[in-house]
This record gives sequence, C-alpha cells and structure tokens, in this order.
Amino acid sequence: MQEQEKNIKGFNLLELLVVLSIVGILSAVAYPNFTGWYKERQVRSGAEKIQALMKNILIQTDRGTFGYVQVLFDNNEGVGLTVLSRGMTMQTLATKVNDGNNNTWNTDMTGMSRCVLDAASVTTQQVENDEGDMVDQEVEDAYWDTDKSGTSDEVKSAVYQIFLEDVTTNFAGRAAICFARNGKYYEGAGSLAEPGTSIPYEMFFVCRRTASQTICPIDHEEDVQDGLTAMTVTAEPVDGNDGDEAQDADDEEITLPNPSSEITYLRAVRWGRFGNLSISVFDNQYSFDDEGKKGWSGGTWYN
Repeated sequence: MQEQEKNIKGFNLLELLVVLSIVGILSAVAYPNFTGWYKERQVRSGAEKIQALMKNILIQTDRGTFGYVQVLFDNNEGVGLTVLSRGMTMQTLATKVNDGNNNTWNTDMTGMSRCVLDAASVTTQQVENDEGDMVDQEVEDAYWDTDKSGTSDEVKSAVYQIFLEDVTTNFAGRAAICFARNGKYYEGAGSLAEPGTSIPYEMFFVCRRTASQTICPIDHEEDVQDGLTAMTVTAEPVDGNDGDEAQDADDEEITLPNPSSEITYLRAVRWGRFGNLSISVFDNQYSFDDEGKKGWSGGTWYN
C-alpha cells in the first residue's frame, strides 16, 4: 500500500520578511534600554567596588591589623582609575607616636599631611662592611608597611587593589584619604584635601569614562558655575561604637555640589571620620521654555 505524502512546508519569502521586520523593530526598541542599563551598571558597580574596598580597610583597623590606613586613587585620564589600600601596622604607628623627636606624629600638622602619597622607594647609602670598608648598600625607604618587601604576607593580604577601566572621577592624578583607629588621624592628600591643608573632603565622585569625558564635570566647591546651587542629603544614622558620641556627630546633612554641566550616571561615594560609608545618586532634572524646548536645569542627589 502506497504511503500518503507528508505535507511539509517551510517559510515562504513573505513570512520570512515579516519575521525579520518584527525582530528588527524589537531590537530597535530594546537596544537603547539595554545600552542605558549597561552604562548605569558600570558606574553603579564601580562605586560599589570602591565602597567595598574602603569598608575592608576600615575593618582591618577595627581588627588591629593596622593603626593607620590609606585609600589611594590614581586616575589616569587615558587608561583608567586605580584604587588601592595601604596600611601602617599598630606597632609602627605606636613607635612613631611614642618617639618624642618625631614631630610628624606629635604636633599640629596644619598645611601638611601624614597621608603620604609617595610609594616605596629604595635609596643607596654608604655602610661599613665586615672588613671595615665603606660600600654602597640599597636601603628600603617605605612609609607604609604594606609597601615594604619584608612585611609578612598576612599583613599584605589585608589590602586590596582594583582597576576600573570604564569609570572616572572628578580629578586627574593621585589623591588619597587616610583613617586611623578610633578616628584620631583623619586626613586627605592631593585633590581629596582642602587646598593648603590636610583637611579631607568627605566625598568622591564617579561617572562614566568616555573619549570626550575623562573627568567628571564636578568639583568640591559648594557654588558652581552657571548659578547652580548645591544640594544636601542627610546621612543615614550610624550609632557610635561603644556609645562614642563623637562618632554620632558625623550623622548630619552633607552638602553635595551640582555638576557644572549635564551628566548622566553620576555617583558620590561618601564617608566620615569613622567610616560611615554611603553612596548617593544624582538625578538630572529638565525644564521647558515657552517654545517647548527642553533644557537641563540641574538635579537632585538622593541616597
């Protein structure tokens, strides 16, 4: 008995064109949303990684691994943003503080900073060998214990470094913020200190890095150009450790400046003397003139 032929059909040309048109329309609608989500994710992730690194090094001071620590920001406009932590052990700090001849740690440091940016260096000195001859010898001259080659792996493993290729900050070059256990030595260096002092700024701005935007268009001044006013956000309540009222004093309104021009995907990583780390997000606002033309009118920070 002869089998009945199966009715096998494929797509005809018209059906194929319809399917391709639908896929094209969906792609055109979805792509901008995906691109915006991806750009936002880059900045959000960068801010969160910086916050996590800062939290980690502050935890190390609470544990007693370090007595004095630094978070160093190195923003290379053509490459990316490197953030790393460094530390001085409790023993090293105690030695410096108890040395009556060490004015760096026992006097007012107005106009100077203990938050040293310089990395470890090696110098050559003349020393006497066993035979009584003077010979050249390399001597390590490092300020931070974690920069010293002889420091234990346990101490060195307590610090971290991250590299962020797709985000930038509001300054180029190197700057740092330094913390000590119990908040005693709290200082900034470079662009994270008020000019001519070691008084630290308590915020750091992160935005997308592009070919035309290698620096976020924002500074630490309360008043910025074009008459835009600064915004304030309220820090989340943080209880002082062991009832320390001085730590509770950090819970206050903090002024965050508006950017000097329109910018999307902007974050501010904020801190205080005792840590109190948080992230604020900038929300752009727009207005329309009499002709219906849309224009940027600043924005608002929110936690």
